[in-house]
Amino acid sequence: MSNYQRISCEAHSVYELAIMRGQSIKVTIDEKTQTIQPQDITTKSGEEFLIFIDEKGEKQTLRADKVAL
Repeated sequence: MSNYQRISCEAHSVYELAIMRGQSIKVTIDEKTQTIQPQDITTKSGEEFLIFIDEKGEKQTLRADKVAL
């Protein structure tokens, strides 16, 4: 069984707005603060995944509960 934790409605809204506006946001991933540009948020098997462009310009997909605002 997965240890996935649903993200808050507030976090989901921040991601959606950034996607619609093409904006970058500051987040923490693996205890490191970085600026990303969210591209999409998808659901697979009941888990949400954030698709984003990282600071190196590379496209990444990460489970949304691993990203902190």
